[in-house]
Amino acid sequence: MGRDKASLDVGGIPIGLRAAAALAAVADPVLIVGNDIGGGYEVVDDARRGPLAAFAAGAAALRARGHDGAILLLACDMPFVDAELLASIASAIGKADGAIPVAGDRDQPLAACYSVRAAVTAQKLVAGGHSAMRDLIGALRVHRVEIDETALMDVDTPQDLAVARRVRHPRQSGLL
Repeated sequence: MGRDKASLDVGGIPIGLRAAAALAAVADPVLIVGNDIGGGYEVVDDARRGPLAAFAAGAAALRARGHDGAILLLACDMPFVDAELLASIASAIGKADGAIPVAGDRDQPLAACYSVRAAVTAQKLVAGGHSAMRDLIGALRVHRVEIDETALMDVDTPQDLAVARRVRHPRQSGLL
């Protein structure tokens, strides 16, 4: 994209703040891993080594603050994921190590819920030089949750951003 995706505007709201608000409605505390997006959220640095390292950094920061339960993860570039969807994903974890939404045949590990065991596994994988979430998913027992594809749309390119700005997903209303 050439700029911080969290600051991209969709529907008059930066998508990073949109994601943080969705998380804050169902999770406490909410930590932002990466750049400060505003909104008063605590920020944790991730050394920009990929999504697995960012997850591991966030999980370690949560543990350091006394959080000892499952972790709800949401990347900043999914403008149509809302609190209802996140609550549904979190409730699907059961005894699995992770609840991963899937649209069609595509897993979306960056809008998922992970157990404490998954966080420990992520730390070990990062220490071993891994950087991809698929490495984590391959090491876990996961429950896949079928989700509407539009809800999981992410903004990776200027074309994606243009589409997101045109789409008014039913879940989009009510955020912020």
